[in-house]
Amino acid sequence: MNNLMTPNKKKSYEKKEISASLINEVINITHLIKQNNLALLNSRYIDPKYGLYEVSKLEGKNIFEHKNSITAIKNEVDSFEVKNEKANFSCSSLDDSLYGWDKEGIYLNAKTRPLITTIMEEVNILKPNSYKEEEIEKVDFIEQTSYEVTITYNMIFYLTLIDDMWYITLIDNATTNCLD
Repeated sequence: MNNLMTPNKKKSYEKKEISASLINEVINITHLIKQNNLALLNSRYIDPKYGLYEVSKLEGKNIFEHKNSITAIKNEVDSFEVKNEKANFSCSSLDDSLYGWDKEGIYLNAKTRPLITTIMEEVNILKPNSYKEEEIEKVDFIEQTSYEVTITYNMIFYLTLIDDMWYITLIDNATTNCLD
């Protein structure tokens, strides 16, 4: 992430295959969540230089914040088996049977959504000279190279390989927020 880019010239990054070591990292993170061990989770899985983003909703609008640590987690984890597929969440106000997760467990998915970039575009942060190009490149790198991890009924986060270490780079609180 050292080469700067302009918002109009999107750099292309390569995503590595899902490996046994990535699955082991997901299991390790899940155990730390179950133990509510924020100190070790932050020291080992939050990059001290880049931190992480948290995406949420406020009054119906998606927002993001840049943070240096995770300050609170739910420690509800029922299984430590990681499945390589996508779990989907539905916000259905008309039919309770359609509301919620379509499956239960821990899911690792190579397809990520451009959450931060979309929010930056919505609030016009991506206009030239209005935001540091390095920040835009970092966001683009996260969205192109990360893996989405879903622990149903708990949290959704992105794992990104930075300097040969796996880090949590995004926590998605927007997908499951049906009230805003």
